[in-house]
Amino acid sequence: MPTQLQFRRGTTAQNNSFTGVVGELSIDTDTENIRVHDGSQAGGFEIVPSGGILAFAGATVPAHFLLCDGSNVSRTTYARLFAVIGTAYGVGDGSNTFGLPDMRDRVIIGKGTNNSTLGTETGSIAASSVIATGASNTGTGTTGSSNTGTGTTGTANTGTGTISSVNTGTGTTGTGTSGTGTSGNSSGVTTTATNTGTGTTGTGTTGTATTGTGTTGTGTTGSTTNSLSVGTATFATSAKDSSQASAVNSVNNSAHTHSIPGLSVPGLSVPGLSIPGLSIPALTIPALSVGNHSHSIPGLSIPGLSIPALSVPALTVPALSVPGLSIPALTVPGLSIPALTVPALSATLPSSVVNFIIKI
Repeated sequence: MPTQLQFRRGTTAQNNSFTGVVGELSIDTDTENIRVHDGSQAGGFEIVPSGGILAFAGATVPAHFLLCDGSNVSRTTYARLFAVIGTAYGVGDGSNTFGLPDMRDRVIIGKGTNNSTLGTETGSIAASSVIATGASNTGTGTTGSSNTGTGTTGTANTGTGTISSVNTGTGTTGTGTSGTGTSGNSSGVTTTATNTGTGTTGTGTTGTATTGTGTTGTGTTGSTTNSLSVGTATFATSAKDSSQASAVNSVNNSAHTHSIPGLSVPGLSVPGLSIPGLSIPALTIPALSVGNHSHSIPGLSIPGLSIPALSVPALTVPALSVPGLSIPALTVPGLSIPALTVPALSATLPSSVVNFIIKI
C-alpha cells in the first residue's frame, strides 16, 4: 500500500475556531481550500483566499471557482465572495445578486495613481495611463550671438575739510533769598463743670399672697338586703346497708354592700411677689481746661544758584576723498543648444488568451 499524507479536515466553522500549531495545514471541506495555521490566531489563513483571481488555461471552471465574465450571481449562495468584493464590479439586481469582474478580452491593471477606482472596466485604455510612449521628436539647436559691453570709469572726487570756531559761554551766579520766621500766641480755653444730674430711686412693690380653700366630697355607702341560701344533698354513708346522711353541696350569697369614701381637695396657696426699687445715680461732667500756647514758623532760606560757563571745543571735519570707479567691459559668449532627439516607443505586446477565474 502506498504511503499517504493526510491533513486535518473540517467545515468552515470548525476551521475558523481551530488554532493548531505553527505551520500546521488543514482542509476546509466546505470550500475545498487549504488553511495554514500559526498556533496563535484561530482560523489561520487560506492559501487562495475568497476573491483571489487566477489565470486558468482550461476550458471548464473547477469547483469552488467562478468565471470572470461579468455575470450576476446570488448574494446568498456566494456570501463569502460578496463580503469581499461587494458591488465594486456590478450591483446586480440591487438586492439579491451582485456582479463578477469581467475579464473577457481585458488585461489586469493594478490600482494606482492613474487608475484609482477599484472595479473600473473599460473597452480600451490609453497607453499613457500605464506607460509613457511618444513618437520620434527631433528639436533644432539654437546658437546665441556673442555680446561684448563697454567698460565705464568714474572720476575721483576729493572734498575740502571744515574747522568750526571755539565757543565758550559765560557762567551765571544767582542771589539767595532768606524768609523771616513768625511766632504766634494763642489764649487758653477753659470750660466749667456745672452739669450734675440727680439720681432717681424707684419704689419696690410687694404682691399679696393668695390661699385657696380646699373641698372635701361626701362618701356614699350603698345598702342592700343580704340573702344567704345553703343547699343540701343526701348520700349513702355505708356500702353494707342503706344508711344515708345529708351534707351541704352549695352556698349562695345573693345580696351585698359597696362603700365609696368622700374625695378631699386641699386648698392652693400662692405666695406674694416682691419687686425691689431701682436706684439711678447722678451723672457728673468735669470741667475741660486748655492752657495758653504758641506756634513758631521758622524763616525759609533759598541759597544763590551758580551756573558755570560752558566751553564748546572747535570741530574739525577732514576732507572726504572718493576714488573713481572703473567698470570693465562684459563679454557674453554665444550659447549653443544641440538638437534633442526622442526615439519612438513601441507599445505592442505579445499575448496568450486564458480564462480568468475567481475564488468563491
